[in-house]
Amino acid sequence: MNQQDEIIEYLNKNGGQITSKAANSIGISPRVLRNMYSHGQLEKLAPGVYIDPLEFGDDIAALQYSLSKGIFFKDTALFLYGMIDRTPSTYEMNFPLPYAYSTKTDAPLKIYRQKKELYEIGITSIKTPGGHLVKAYDIERTLCDILRTRDRSDAETIKQAMNSYAHQKKKNLHQLMAYAKIFKVEKEIRTYMEVLL
Repeated sequence: MNQQDEIIEYLNKNGGQITSKAANSIGISPRVLRNMYSHGQLEKLAPGVYIDPLEFGDDIAALQYSLSKGIFFKDTALFLYGMIDRTPSTYEMNFPLPYAYSTKTDAPLKIYRQKKELYEIGITSIKTPGGHLVKAYDIERTLCDILRTRDRSDAETIKQAMNSYAHQKKKNLHQLMAYAKIFKVEKEIRTYMEVLL
């Protein structure tokens, strides 16, 4: 099997996407990727991220590859958890201060920055609709984030997310209240939970 065939096999197993890093780890020369790209056998989704031209690109995964310190945040995290019924028109990512990030991306992106000790709370991994693992905040942290006064989510989104959470079997109310205290939204979280539970 030649290196092109190996790439095609990798694409078939990995949702039609390959990174330069992944190719390198299986012994494929970056030159082969560039060559396939220049011949239209691959498309470039982001720097170092290639997709099968027949595959619908995964913007969320591409953002994660190009902005590895970013954590999907607020409405974008709600979308990844299936807690809101619309795809966000702008993706939201959170970064640690004083992280200097490059915004060379075509995707609509809103960037937040936070003190490292707050940025690190509740980071987890979740699959995108395209089947790729990305970093997002856990559900409990996300519910606190959408209630914070600075750049608060809209009322309909908040209501939908709280209702969705109230009906989940795997909710962690203890964790939710601990986060609510840290992010100073305890009163609002308590009010929602008393009404919904």
